[in-house]
Amino acid sequence: MDDDHSSVRPYMHGYDAAALKSWSPGTDRWARHFRSRVPLAPRIAPFPATQAHPDLATGPRLMNLTYDYDDAFFTARKYGDAFARRLLRFWQYSDFYGSWHGLPVDGSPVDDPAHGLVNLPNPAYTDAAHRNGVRSLGCWFWPRSGDFEDYLEQRADGSFPVADKLVEMAAYFGFDGYFVNHEAETPTGQAARLHDLLRSLRERAPEGFHLQWYDTITPHGHLDYLNHLNTVNAPWLDVSDSFFANYWMTSEGVETSRATALKLGRDPYATVFHGTENEQFGFDPEYDPRLLFPPGEAARTSWALFGSHFVKELAPRHDDPDAQDEVFRRERRYWSGPREDPTRSGRLLPHDRRTPRDRDDHRAWDGVAHHITERSVIGSFPFVTRFNTGHGRAFFLDGRRAADGDWHNASVQDILPTWQFWTRAEGVGAEGTGADGVGAEGAGPEGAGAPLSVGFDHELAYDGGSSLLVSGPLGPDGAMTVPLYKTALTVTGAERLAVTAHGTDGVDLEVGLLFQDAPDAFVWLAAGSAAGWHTTTHGLGTFRGRTIAAVGLRVSSRRPTRCAIRIGELALLGPEFTPPAPPEDFTVDEVLADGESVHVFLSWRLAGHGVRHYDLLRDDDGSWLGRIYDDVYCLSLPAPAASETVTRLRLVAVAPDGSRSAPATAEAHRPR
Repeated sequence: MDDDHSSVRPYMHGYDAAALKSWSPGTDRWARHFRSRVPLAPRIAPFPATQAHPDLATGPRLMNLTYDYDDAFFTARKYGDAFARRLLRFWQYSDFYGSWHGLPVDGSPVDDPAHGLVNLPNPAYTDAAHRNGVRSLGCWFWPRSGDFEDYLEQRADGSFPVADKLVEMAAYFGFDGYFVNHEAETPTGQAARLHDLLRSLRERAPEGFHLQWYDTITPHGHLDYLNHLNTVNAPWLDVSDSFFANYWMTSEGVETSRATALKLGRDPYATVFHGTENEQFGFDPEYDPRLLFPPGEAARTSWALFGSHFVKELAPRHDDPDAQDEVFRRERRYWSGPREDPTRSGRLLPHDRRTPRDRDDHRAWDGVAHHITERSVIGSFPFVTRFNTGHGRAFFLDGRRAADGDWHNASVQDILPTWQFWTRAEGVGAEGTGADGVGAEGAGPEGAGAPLSVGFDHELAYDGGSSLLVSGPLGPDGAMTVPLYKTALTVTGAERLAVTAHGTDGVDLEVGLLFQDAPDAFVWLAAGSAAGWHTTTHGLGTFRGRTIAAVGLRVSSRRPTRCAIRIGELALLGPEFTPPAPPEDFTVDEVLADGESVHVFLSWRLAGHGVRHYDLLRDDDGSWLGRIYDDVYCLSLPAPAASETVTRLRLVAVAPDGSRSAPATAEAHRPR
């Protein structure tokens, strides 16, 4: 039961000076429930031949500053019972993700909350980010209530208690650093000590920890958005890893940023992120990103996005679970470009522009994929995806509908297709590629050729809440190919490819492998065409010693038909997994009643390796209750009938290849 105002369910909060300096996981009442346990995945090396734009440079990086508080600002949670939540499906273009908003200090009144200096990133988003090789940053946001002097306490040895705690909290909660947004006039002496505090923070932080400074105060404490990096604000780079320039960019300012970074001996792509403001301006920002990415020239610096969540927030009926197709369409237009195909990115309006500006006009936007290359973490076996977007209208296990009702949890989102969606029509008249919104939740060729739609389907899935759907009229004169994933998988001989699909009679499905030594043509393997869920497996021994650089699909038909093929699982498997051991120490820690809901607090021992996630089920009928990779879960259920005194629960560990452990069981007793 998704009660956003419940004080019983764990919810996130901010931290003021007192909370920071006294912080420990033992006294932070919900700390155990907001840890990210997914490690940061390494990304594979660039391979331009499989890029949507092979000539696009791989150096520029992307910061995505967006909300992550689950649409309930004062009670941000990790997961819940709602489908209409924005769960980012395009991690492959970002290098850093962070928030900026702050959260109320624990115990603050809802009607007049006191916000802390620091808020953590939502761990569900951190899990998804890490799974895709993206670093997750917490947020520092000042001014807040209280005296900033309280944050600058310094010990006799020169260390800062707040700095030490910020490092400790990042390590415990599992994120990678902080975005420092200090938007307040600050006395010169305090600004100097802030500089020292950040230096202390970096010196105590582990390798890989990242501090990004937002263009706010000068080293003397004067609030002055300079909108580029220059000799005035450059001292902040002495104590931070990168610099987020304010939005009002000019060509001269961008060039100054680049020149300043080079003069400091810093890589402009690693150091300077010029910002684009999308929350206010949507698809039509006032300052053109082409100032950073001049057509036909090298990018000047890296790029920062503020407010990519606008694709949902500005959509009509954006909180209506039955109206999310428009949100998904807008998201594809934002990331892949107005045609919803990253190979055909680029604005549709003339370069000389027109007025007035229209923040909902996606034709004014090039698409992130027009400037930033796609990245991938798929560099080793096994790789398994069920195309689970992290939310759904129901939940499926092995093709069986295991639970009804809406849900969301970014923590269990799969690695989604690298290209959304790169389509190619083959055969007679097949000139069209990409689309401008053909189909309710997908993209397909426009003009001649097979007008097929590709997108995520939330009505039928094999595992999780969604599958990949290829649908539309299909004739015998051609086929459609859909490159899906960028990979670097070296075959040693024992590996297998398995695809589970729900097909249409008369439609042929094939899975394609593109190899680094022959990147111009897929090798196609049959994947069946029968109705209902079925799995086709191929050994890959024939390709021993070769490296798979991309994986895709092809659909075709020998007669005119209506195609509706769902891909429920795509698996590139290594040696057989040993099924995980049953979870240990599965315990009901507490059961609390709250209005019409009962909240069951569960814990177990987290396996050190070999487990991708845990599934929580009812023991009597096997219905699904929750999924997580963690050692705790808060299960919210409707208040039981008076006759129901015990709910028996089952916990199953699931390996990366999908093999499942024997269950552990526990009993939750109805609260008195």
